[in-house]
Amino acid sequence: MSTPMMQQIAGLKREAGDAVLLTRMGDFYEILGEDAVRAAPVLEIALTLRGKGTDSETPMCGVPHFALDSYLPKLLAAGFSAAIAEPTAKAEEVKGLLPRAIKRIITPGTWLDDDARWLCALHRSGAAWGLALLQLASGALRVLPGEGEEALRATLERITPQELILAEGAADVPDLEAARTRLPAWRFEATRARQQVLAFFGWQHLEGVGLDPHPAAVGALAALLDHVEATQKGRPAHLQGVNLELGASGPLLDATSARHLEVFANGLDGGKAGTLAALLDQCRTRMGSRLLKAWLEQPLRDRAALERRWAQVAWLTEDRRRGPLQTLLSRVPDLDRLLGRVALGLAAPPELAQLREGLAVLQKLPELLKDEGWAPEVADLGLWPAETPLCGPLLAELQRCLAEAPPLDLEKGGAIRDGVDAELDEVRRLARDAKQVMLELEEEERRASGIQSLKIKYNRVFGYYFEITKANLGAVPAHFLRKQTLANAERFTTEKLVAFEQRLLSAEGDQVRLETAQFQRLLALVLEARADLTALARATAALDLLAALAERARLSGWTRPELGEERDLVLVSARHPMLESRLGRECIPNDLTFTAAQPMAVVTGPNMGGKSTFLRTAALLVVLAQTGSFVPAELMRFGLVDRIFTRIGASDQLARGQSTFMVEMTETARILNQATSASLVILDEIGRGTSTRDGLALAEAIAEALRDLKGGAPRTLFATHYFEMTKLADDARVQNLHVEVQEWEEQLHFLHRVAPGPADRSYGIQVARLAGLPRRVIQRAQRLLAQAPEAPPKAPTPLQPVLPLFEPEPDPLRTELEALDLSRMTPLEALNWLAMRQGRG
Repeated sequence: MSTPMMQQIAGLKREAGDAVLLTRMGDFYEILGEDAVRAAPVLEIALTLRGKGTDSETPMCGVPHFALDSYLPKLLAAGFSAAIAEPTAKAEEVKGLLPRAIKRIITPGTWLDDDARWLCALHRSGAAWGLALLQLASGALRVLPGEGEEALRATLERITPQELILAEGAADVPDLEAARTRLPAWRFEATRARQQVLAFFGWQHLEGVGLDPHPAAVGALAALLDHVEATQKGRPAHLQGVNLELGASGPLLDATSARHLEVFANGLDGGKAGTLAALLDQCRTRMGSRLLKAWLEQPLRDRAALERRWAQVAWLTEDRRRGPLQTLLSRVPDLDRLLGRVALGLAAPPELAQLREGLAVLQKLPELLKDEGWAPEVADLGLWPAETPLCGPLLAELQRCLAEAPPLDLEKGGAIRDGVDAELDEVRRLARDAKQVMLELEEEERRASGIQSLKIKYNRVFGYYFEITKANLGAVPAHFLRKQTLANAERFTTEKLVAFEQRLLSAEGDQVRLETAQFQRLLALVLEARADLTALARATAALDLLAALAERARLSGWTRPELGEERDLVLVSARHPMLESRLGRECIPNDLTFTAAQPMAVVTGPNMGGKSTFLRTAALLVVLAQTGSFVPAELMRFGLVDRIFTRIGASDQLARGQSTFMVEMTETARILNQATSASLVILDEIGRGTSTRDGLALAEAIAEALRDLKGGAPRTLFATHYFEMTKLADDARVQNLHVEVQEWEEQLHFLHRVAPGPADRSYGIQVARLAGLPRRVIQRAQRLLAQAPEAPPKAPTPLQPVLPLFEPEPDPLRTELEALDLSRMTPLEALNWLAMRQGRG
């Protein structure tokens, strides 16, 4: 790379490292060299050559500067990072090559325009580990300490970060789909990490935030902060504190259960459509939608807090209350994101205008509550805390200074109102006067020369000039000085025009300088108010989300749950929430009763009969209730659940080398090891991935293990095709349930109703007929079934399974072999023993 430009690019690329370098060149961001070869196919743009045929020839591609945000997600989705290099001076201020610098590095975890992105750092210290998590757009910063690899994997699977920061040489987390960033190990070192965290936040000690007992978490936090400073080229001002989450490895819903229940992603394409989150999201703000995800991930387990949230939702279910509030909230922008862009130096004038309008809307909220007579009730319920700051002084200054509709580009002028700065007003007057003088000059020269088409024009390269067509060149006045020759015209200047141009450019430059100073002052005021803005955003998001939950309850006719005894779960006319939203009144309601005396149920019946839907309904209603939502049931009374465990459906994980059966057993083992008497366990068709005898033995042993759990059995729904499992109801702690079907002239009708007692048969052949199997296959199956021997009256003795669920029977031959002293036996003695053993048969 021999040219000054290419040498500049080479220096920037060394700083960018592995990130794809995008350098602003005029109206485009150019990507050069090997970066262009990597990026062009990902961005789906043409790969060309810069400096073709010269010594500096290199591959090149580029994207328009205004379209950068539409291309970046493609790079990030492919696992790349992007280093954005911008000019650091204006063209008119520099002779020759414009200086450029990298302003920020956008990584998969630091892309601002995606609310769901988490940047995560992991550090291990023996069995202990610590995670630091940052959502850069909102400034949410969390620290999660824990112990054990299984808990770590479960936590990361639940959070699903887009980028994972690890120490060089540290063990990875297999199978986690996230971009990896490796930092030097010394960045995680305990003493250094502590000093970095203290320095970043300006703290004197860590005791106040509870980080002292968790050195692994402090190491992760320090590395994450290092990475943020390096990529954002400074310390983001909106990162003001840390939320320490103890016990974070044991949420109500782990990632497996959330996936089985389709809480955040559907089972069809992994999208949001058809999920519980999509059903509940009636939020009017992006802040409310973000908070919904947080509430679903960490539902309440405190009775008082839950009763309070239900009371808040109940108050908002009345349309006359909720409607005006939601109308107001719909005009509030994403305060968190705006504050984040200000803190990172990315905010444009229209974004400050959005903040201004949002603050103006929120000033009306207390007035609305007062005028409607709701203020006392709202205060008692905590719907809008009285201490919520409305940021009135900041709003007043934004209204005084910022133009009504400021331009996107600050350099175009007009972002600051007249009357804010006397010097700025004077400069604007001079600029307006200079333009008027130039118009008068144009008219004067037109009259003097007689050239009616004569005009003063402007471009960035040649500045201001008179343009005269070829046909009128003979009438050009003598005092005109030739500036440029074109194919059909020539351009001229005069001494007067040069003088006015210098005056005008000076005024315009001063205007940009003064407006920029005022705009920077406004940004500084926003940052000074960041604590109040954050508190206001939280209160707004909570009110918005509570109103959304109330709207869903009102639209769908959901009812308020009730808290009962510790191990109760009573559902009357319960409906699957997402299924009800699709089917309406065609969704069949069902009942369920669990008590401390009878906390388990075995559910039997044919495929397609509704067993899985029934199981999911029970779990989803617990999620809804403990989130603070009302539920689709005539009655729900329950004791608080500490964890929900599910094992539903087949899911081969071939990439991990795990079959359906291995995944099933792994997830079931986790349930057996972690469930308590306060848990809810949902098991669907356990044991079907192996032989019938092995599967039955495993299913029965698993059910018995849950039934006999120390401290009491968890509330458990166990759906199965093994009719032998129904004998578990001989124990009073277990009940039998079945899904009802109706048979008429070989036709099977699924009623989707759950009733007491076991099913009488599986209806497998009838279901196969409904699935469209050829008639000859159905008839052959019926003949084979008729010829099959009757099952013995008692359940078959299970074979010894591979997993150590049972104590092995003693083996006589093994006992004899273990008694032999083989090291002292001669070959002849060994042959004699074998002959004697063979003689005994």
